[in-house]
Amino acid sequence: MSSSGSKRPLVFVGMSGVGKSHLSRVLGRGGFTVFDVDETIAGKLASLVVPEPGELPVYALGRWMGMPWTEGFAQREAEYLALEERVTVASLERALSTEKASVIDTTGSVIYLSPELRARLAESCRIIYFHTPESDRERLREQYLRDPKPVCWGGLFRRLEDETPRDATERLYPELLSTRDALYRELAHEIIEGPELRGITTDALCKRLTLT
Repeated sequence: MSSSGSKRPLVFVGMSGVGKSHLSRVLGRGGFTVFDVDETIAGKLASLVVPEPGELPVYALGRWMGMPWTEGFAQREAEYLALEERVTVASLERALSTEKASVIDTTGSVIYLSPELRARLAESCRIIYFHTPESDRERLREQYLRDPKPVCWGGLFRRLEDETPRDATERLYPELLSTRDALYRELAHEIIEGPELRGITTDALCKRLTLT
């Protein structure tokens, strides 16, 4: 895709942990209005699950959604995506109505939202995909198994006969990342290697994104 117009709302997409939220906050310090989809979902979490005392919202959501091999996962995944769709639509509406420069910090599962919403994002915003390099993908898999956060699989998880959940995850997680990579690339106007922006300042980020 091609995009023009630096005044369009920015949309950051990519895998969880690649740095989208950090880079959104960097722009926020430079005067951008930040629409954090994850944070807004956390504020509406009561519609799905009530966090236990001291439990962070993201872990409450992960506990509620469960792992892809647990009973009822597909239904809970669909309920989560329906909530994410509503939150993303609201964020887009607010970004388009503000006169200030803005950025929408999406979740990793934005590519599973409705085709209509994805098309609208592509038409009205400048979408930047922060790519997770191959060297970082093993870390993401181990982190997912060790410390589960909500991850949508889009129907990719299929256990073989007599295969343990961990073995299935180790086999399929690379496929999940590859599939997502293709979908992010299809949605995005630009691709940037996530690690190259670690520690970047607001001024440097604006220059990197040709915002100044």
